[in-house]
Amino acid sequence: MVGDFDRLEQAIARSFWLGGAAVLVLLAVAAGCAWLALGFAGSLRDAAQHTPVLVVPGAVGGVYTPGIAEEAIRGAARYLAGLATSFSGVHGFDLRFDELESYASPRYLAQLQAARRALRHEVETQNQARTFIATPGAEVMTQVEPGLFDYVARGERAVFASGLPLDTWHSTVHLRLRAEAPSASNRTGVVIEAFDVRDEPRPIAAASPGSARP
Repeated sequence: MVGDFDRLEQAIARSFWLGGAAVLVLLAVAAGCAWLALGFAGSLRDAAQHTPVLVVPGAVGGVYTPGIAEEAIRGAARYLAGLATSFSGVHGFDLRFDELESYASPRYLAQLQAARRALRHEVETQNQARTFIATPGAEVMTQVEPGLFDYVARGERAVFASGLPLDTWHSTVHLRLRAEAPSASNRTGVVIEAFDVRDEPRPIAAASPGSARP
């Protein structure tokens, strides 16, 4: 009888130790899973903080760090300059200037719209097409202050009326751009603060007598 009680006590002790060992194993597994989860979450945070993707019209494809890199601003400037200087007919003009206006800052928008109305009249009445080709190496971008950039490109600007050439000019395109936080209305975060196209005093190829300079 005593032997039976001894064997029972020994069985209970073995069960106790086996249960304790199982608990320790489960705790170790849980701790390991928690450590892996924390490490994975940290990796996700690092990825989110250091590798956001920024899409800029005309920009060089790639992954950009937080903020807008200078090369992205340069690509946006080239794209925006093309919207205002290269188009064909009044329909193409309207499409491109509609897009251009979506990048204008509130304080510059009214000025851009006034310039658009004057230019549109010339484009419509003469059925104009215009092009601007920047001279390689004649492009400069400077940072005026943090987040504010001046972009200048020099090249040749050509004007056509009903498919016939009018004039070709040595011209300078100037854009002032501000980098802001992207929004629902402007997902690139690039805002136009000023835009100007200036021609040298005389055209490269003079128009035929009697024609008017655009």
